[in-house]
Amino acid sequence: MISLDRLGAVTHWNEAAERTYGIPAAEAVGRRFTDLVETVYQEGDAALARRQVHVQGRWHGRVRQISRSGAVVEISSTVAALYDQAGGSRGLVAVNRVVEPSSGDTDLTHRATHDSLTGLPNRTVLMEGLDSALHRLRPGSTTKLAVLFCDLDGFKDINDGLGHAVGDQVLVTVAQRLRRRCRSADVVARFGGDEFVVVLAVDEVGDAVAMATRVIEVLDTPIVIGDAEVSPGVSVGITVVDAVPDTDDPVAAVLRDADTAMYHAKGRGRGRYELFDAGLRDDEEERLELATAMRRAVGDGELELVYQSRRTCGDRRVTGVEALLRWRHPELGVLAPDVFLPIAERTGRIVELGDWVLRQALADLADLPDERLTLAVNISARQLVSGRLTRTVTRALSESGVDPARLVLEVTETAFSDDPATAHRVLDELKAVGVVIALDDFGTGWSSLQYVRGLPVDVLKVDRTFVADLPGELTASAVVASVLGLGHGMGLTVVAEGVEDEPTLGLLREMGCDEYQGFIDGEPGSLPDVLN
Repeated sequence: MISLDRLGAVTHWNEAAERTYGIPAAEAVGRRFTDLVETVYQEGDAALARRQVHVQGRWHGRVRQISRSGAVVEISSTVAALYDQAGGSRGLVAVNRVVEPSSGDTDLTHRATHDSLTGLPNRTVLMEGLDSALHRLRPGSTTKLAVLFCDLDGFKDINDGLGHAVGDQVLVTVAQRLRRRCRSADVVARFGGDEFVVVLAVDEVGDAVAMATRVIEVLDTPIVIGDAEVSPGVSVGITVVDAVPDTDDPVAAVLRDADTAMYHAKGRGRGRYELFDAGLRDDEEERLELATAMRRAVGDGELELVYQSRRTCGDRRVTGVEALLRWRHPELGVLAPDVFLPIAERTGRIVELGDWVLRQALADLADLPDERLTLAVNISARQLVSGRLTRTVTRALSESGVDPARLVLEVTETAFSDDPATAHRVLDELKAVGVVIALDDFGTGWSSLQYVRGLPVDVLKVDRTFVADLPGELTASAVVASVLGLGHGMGLTVVAEGVEDEPTLGLLREMGCDEYQGFIDGEPGSLPDVLN
């Protein structure tokens, strides 16, 4: 898709144009099309060079060019009609005749406006349709416009585990189910990747919620492809408007609100919907402000580490410490990691923060006289697949002089959900370096038993949600006992997280748990404080 101004200079050059002509958009925009592409031309020759055009942001058939000066001599009837609507043939140097679209033009139009895989309208058509629908809203009318932003929950696992061919078939099936579930007047479009958008007219918010519920239900039903049966699942963000948003780009604003709601739905457990409101927008603005402030936090010395001790369940002897990050914000005070780490994950800054924690914690550990103590550092999913973790760990160990066997890297099961093959490979590399690997929050992930047998781990940490219900909750006791049996059967050390009182510690001791950590020994603090 290529757009030219009235002088023949390129104003838009999309990815398909880059692939077709082998010219990057950065080089094409601003230059004359005839300077970029050699046109077959001889005076009086009937050879014509075809090109695609935009009129008021829309693709509309073909323009034929015979002159190197860029003079247009033939246009399709669709283009002519749109130029008439725009107030005349502006930008056309000359028009000799108007032609009716051929079947080839119709096919070309469909390919330019629809997703090639699913057959759904593409992002361009979606945004144009949404713009038109927004401007049809009338004050006082009972009709509202709902936008549902749908993002598949488990698509990457399907793609990585079963291959892209199966993934493509899943997307086609998802598109078909969405189209059948929605009304004929509703717009169902593929936004990109595994994201789909539904636009529909509703009388009340409840209608949009009902549609989101139906979408979640239909995409939770297993899809059978060959011998594989998968359930992609979906998270849906909903926004409902009764007037055009008062912004420079109302279409982008509406889609952004629906997208924000979708991310909240994913954050609350996936397979659910979230309705956008002003509070979510305020939250999003606060997150953006924190993300901006996070850029200076490392350089300005606003980050600090506190530590929590890890002890044996028997004699409560300290065996090591876990480094915990805090952000001393100049205006908001001390921020806990659950406030800013999700933002760091989403923006990618978590890798930089993780590198800083690793270097600083190892430097602190190197100053301790007791060389038997271990140091645990949490590793995020992004760090694990960043391609630099092994080099970073090796360099930090070398700079600090700490024995690799004293470093415990803690990863959660969710760190394997996005790219399990890469995550597994990196853990093998780290084990070769000599560090200890701990599987954190064990028992909460869907893949616990599936992955733990093949992972190069040394330690299992029982999630605090189970430990907190000890000793009164029988189900929690059963889970902890099962983890202890599994871990010890594999020769692993089992650590209980979140121990806060003597009865809980006593039961863990009776059950044969190796170590624990928690507030029973006080709040996290400086190394000297937690080791005394």
